[in-house]
This record gives sequence, structure tokens and C-alpha cells, in this order.
Amino acid sequence: MRCEEARLQIGAEPGRADPALEQHLQLCAACRQFREEMRTLDANIRRVLEGPPEPAAVGAGAAVRLRPRIRPPAWRQWALAASVTLATFAVLALWLLRPGETLARDVVAHVRDEPESWLAAQHVDAASIDAALRGAGVELKVTSDKITYAHSCWFRGHYVPHLVVQTARGPVTVLILRHEAVSRRYEFHEGGMTGVIVPDGTGSLALLARGAGNIDDIAGQMQQDVRWLPQGT
Repeated sequence: MRCEEARLQIGAEPGRADPALEQHLQLCAACRQFREEMRTLDANIRRVLEGPPEPAAVGAGAAVRLRPRIRPPAWRQWALAASVTLATFAVLALWLLRPGETLARDVVAHVRDEPESWLAAQHVDAASIDAALRGAGVELKVTSDKITYAHSCWFRGHYVPHLVVQTARGPVTVLILRHEAVSRRYEFHEGGMTGVIVPDGTGSLALLARGAGNIDDIAGQMQQDVRWLPQGT
């Protein structure tokens, strides 16, 4: 299950517990946060629609005469229902329109979890590169003498190639994301690192470098070097 599918399902039924969804949520912190926000919003909406609680009698055994609850006019109930529905859709739309942001956050978190990748200095042999690419449905034109780190990593529900390529500006991390489609280029900066996510083929490429600076030229070169294979190849 992809993040977009998970969020659509959560937005439709925040309280639903689906096995596939639960499996995705175990791996995706961003979607877990989204479900918490949607469940909180859903609970608030229910409290508003149910109205205020009946006032309690004062004193033990006191016979207090309470005025009957006056139901609000029908038009006001409809207006309230419409407003909370719009609020729900606004929250859902906000999350669905910023997939680049959540993907970028997950890329940074993944690279931080593998700090040794930046320190690798020995060139990776062709067999190790092939092992990292195997099953991902991708081939690379990049020569092995430029790659100092090559692993197949579990990322957002799939094994993806995680490479470190040596460039003129230093080591650049590359994640080849077949299952993460983006509609446009997305640039981000976090924790002293510069990153960019670019659409490519049926998926995308995520690149991350330490320090400030533009890495669009490296992203463009990687787009030329990556060849997507037919599914199942």
C-alpha cells in the first residue's frame, strides 16, 4: 500500500483497522501521524454534533427542574455538518497535496539511520551493485568506480537501491524509488543537507548531499544513467 492510498482510506474511515493499512502504518511515521490527526478531528466532530451534555442535578436527592434541551434549527444543523465536512476534506487535501514533503522527510530519516554510508571510501564492485539493484527493476550506466556504497534497503514498504555516488561536490546519496511517483521536482533542506526529488520513469529519484548547494546537475545525470526495466524483469 502506498501513502496516497493509505491516507485516502484513513480520510474516509479514520477508525477503520485494515490489515494492509496497519502493515503500512508500522513502516510509515507520517501516515501514523495523519491517522492520529484524522481520528482527533473525527472525535471533535462527533462531540459537536452530539451537542452539550445534559446539566446534572445539584445536591444529593435534590429535585431540580431542568429546562428541556432545545434543538437548534434544522438549517443550523445542516450548516454545522457542512462546515465540519469541509474541514475534514481540507485536512485530507493538505496531506495529499504534499507527498513531496513527507517523502523528503522519510528520505532524510533513512539516510540518518545509515550514517556509515557517507564514510564508505572503497569502490563497490559490480556484483555488489547488481545485488543492490536486483529486484528493483532498474539498471545503471554509472561505473562502479564512482559508487562507494550500494545496498538494497527497506523503505516505505519496498526494497529500494540505496547508493552513494562520488561526485565533484563530494558524496551524494541516491535512492531509486520505483514505487514513489511525484508530479514535479521537489527541493528540500534539512539538518545541514540539501536534497532533491525528481520524477523519473514510473517512479522517482531522491538525491541528498551534505551542505548547501545545487545538485540539479547530478540529478539530471542520474536520470540519464537510470534505465527502468519492465515489471517482473
